[in-house]
Amino acid sequence: MVARGCQPDVHTYTTIINGLCKIGETAAAAGLFKKMGEAGCQPDVVTYSMIIDSLCKDRRVNEALYIFSHMKAKGISPNIFTYNSLIQGLCNFSRWREASAMLNEMMSLNIMPNIVTFSLLINIFCKEGNVFEAQGVLKTMTEMGVEPNVVTYSSLMNGYFLQAEVVEARKLFDVMITKGCKPDVFSYNILINGYCKAKRIGEAKQLFNEMIHQGLTPDIVSYNTLIDGLCQLGRLMEVHDLFKNMLTNGNVPDLCTYSILLDGFCKQGYLAKAFRLFRAMQSTYLKPNMVMYNILIDAMCKSGNLKEARKLFSELFVQGLQPNVQIYTTIINGLCKEGLLDEALEAFRNMEEDGCPPNEFSYNVIIRGFLQHKDESRAVQLIGEMREKGFIADAGTTA
Repeated sequence: MVARGCQPDVHTYTTIINGLCKIGETAAAAGLFKKMGEAGCQPDVVTYSMIIDSLCKDRRVNEALYIFSHMKAKGISPNIFTYNSLIQGLCNFSRWREASAMLNEMMSLNIMPNIVTFSLLINIFCKEGNVFEAQGVLKTMTEMGVEPNVVTYSSLMNGYFLQAEVVEARKLFDVMITKGCKPDVFSYNILINGYCKAKRIGEAKQLFNEMIHQGLTPDIVSYNTLIDGLCQLGRLMEVHDLFKNMLTNGNVPDLCTYSILLDGFCKQGYLAKAFRLFRAMQSTYLKPNMVMYNILIDAMCKSGNLKEARKLFSELFVQGLQPNVQIYTTIINGLCKEGLLDEALEAFRNMEEDGCPPNEFSYNVIIRGFLQHKDESRAVQLIGEMREKGFIADAGTTA
């Protein structure tokens, strides 16, 4: 286009920038934005807002604020979309004072908060545990004639559950329905998760069935949440039935599903079943992750099956996975319990070499192992080493 002597206008630039932002190419979008100005094509409020939003989503809030000030200096007035993006970006970094100032500035310009503004404020307050503040935002928005939507209600319900206020969350769910706001799968998932966390599995199952009755299709999150709730209570027969139902309805298990099942089987002592499931999963397109290996290695160590734990630990490297501190500490603990102190120390030293330095918990585990097997000299040496690194031996280690 440019080669033929045809200069792109603001609409053309904005369209391309929008496309780049949507696919997460913020750097390329910012580069084109800069070239746009250099070519003498003045960005408009839409162009500026797109770049600001994309930078905020990339957690580059300071850059977004710089472009925001540049925008205002050029005499281009921000709109509600611009302010919402910046408020969200600032809140993500807990920069409450600046977010509040941005909200006040917006309102001073007679740009009234919309449903998106109010919903994001409620969501952020709830995630920070400030449910009282979130309730205040809900009250303000209704007083201003802005009707809450399913996102608003769902965010506040989640806030109640995070504070273990199950009754309040259920009340709000019922209010939402009374107000004619139809719950979606996301809303039901929040409620199901809350009841599962409160170990009120009967009500969680009831909501799961109600969701289907309302014509909604449970998603992978719905199934994973309920499966986890049942696993936590050791109700594995129901887990089996739900898993079969999930497959029948076309939901493909993901890594989270398998991790929940492995953890549930291991905690109930069904190690052989867990191992078979793990191997069956490996025959699918899914590759096991660190969480799964840690669940199995921990279970094998606790059951005294150190041979299988070692095999799994070695398999990590074959799979191209780098053991983390938790897995190293788990295998070291298992070796110590079996009295294999030299091997435990070798694994401990390998941590540093593998770019995974031991933490305070790792030191406490190996020191306790040496002390329990009356190897005081090496324990004292490790305690000194631990202190040099600024770690503190816990009461169980020094007792």
